[in-house]
Amino acid sequence: MKIPFIKCHANGNDFILIFAENFPESDNRESIIKRLCLRHTGIGADGLFIISPSKKNDFLLDYYNSDGSWETFCANGSRCVSLFMYQSGKVGRKMKFETGAGVHWSEINSDTMVVMSMRKPKYKSQTLSPEGFAGFFVDSGARHFVCESDNLEREFVVNRGRQIRLHQLFQPKGINVNFYKLEDDGIVDIRTYEKGVEQLVLSCSSGSIAVVFHLVQSLGLSSPITTTSPGGKLQFTFDKKWADARCEGPAAITFSGEFDYTAPINA
Repeated sequence: MKIPFIKCHANGNDFILIFAENFPESDNRESIIKRLCLRHTGIGADGLFIISPSKKNDFLLDYYNSDGSWETFCANGSRCVSLFMYQSGKVGRKMKFETGAGVHWSEINSDTMVVMSMRKPKYKSQTLSPEGFAGFFVDSGARHFVCESDNLEREFVVNRGRQIRLHQLFQPKGINVNFYKLEDDGIVDIRTYEKGVEQLVLSCSSGSIAVVFHLVQSLGLSSPITTTSPGGKLQFTFDKKWADARCEGPAAITFSGEFDYTAPINA
């Protein structure tokens, strides 16, 4: 009843990786994933990837938030999977993989840096003001609300982010919330409240590119753009039509092991 797993992170945004053949066949997939991702009694992670074979590409990814809910896409985690698949000799330095938001490619630049393709974000709304915070719904492969804010303190982000995430405008699916501030040096400082994790995460690539896209459209910023979050920096490059958009950032494999998901929590 033990599940072999890999633990990894990208700028502190941490994940569990499991091959599909090692994940138990069960009607309780959501509860198993939730158990694995628990910080104190499980492995602990913001999310979990199930890696499956693909007939057309190198592999296929299913991503789940730590509450067990399926999500279309996670770029930080995809870079982690890419690094693991390369280091384990299963793919070459450059690879293609399937996600719930389409096919992406990635390339290993070093032992710690991975670059990957990003789809062109799309506005899904005009200006919205949930809870009085003006911003935009941007789809970057995942659902994001981007909102400028001078206050990026943790308590503010968690409290206001949760209110916006649960707002009726975004139901029933909810939304990830990204507060941002454009600094004088051109770096974009971002804080992300992530649905399914229901907390501030240390980094979010899909949220960061949603913010970058909005700033390019609204302020005319040009490539490359560097973003920063509590976990570290990401760099985004793109052409004028966003046909070739890329995210480059760190990834790290931290440890591997086996987890007995049937063991009593209080054992």
